[in-house]
Amino acid sequence: MKNTLVVVTDLGSFKAYRLDRTPVKKTPRLELVEEFVTVAAHGKVLDKVSDRAGRYRSPKSRMAMPWGEPHNFELEKKKRLIKLLAGRLNRILANGFDECHLAASKEINHQLLKELKPSARAKIVKNVHADLTKIAKAELLEHF
Repeated sequence: MKNTLVVVTDLGSFKAYRLDRTPVKKTPRLELVEEFVTVAAHGKVLDKVSDRAGRYRSPKSRMAMPWGEPHNFELEKKKRLIKLLAGRLNRILANGFDECHLAASKEINHQLLKELKPSARAKIVKNVHADLTKIAKAELLEHF
């Protein structure tokens, strides 16, 4: 039997399970290998910047028009989180897993696959475009 990993992830959380079979009846069983919650995904912009975003005024004006540059904080945060998730998945798959079943939310699935190493990407057998991080382990196997 192949050593199989089941991974469910979105930008805020990551769960990796080892797929085992019971000795007698050979029913599938999931054992948690690694789980983490990314703190950066749950933060607010006001916590990361020094000004009160969009609430400052231009000098000599009565209107509250910002005169700063538009920044892509959300886009940059998303890119960094995807790289973090891909790095974790690369590290776990390098630890002796033969195949992987991946379920990532629709908005990050393609980008996550793009960030994976080719050796890790080749181990992905099933890829589900859904956010399955909040469902129970018993229901998780039904999606694969």
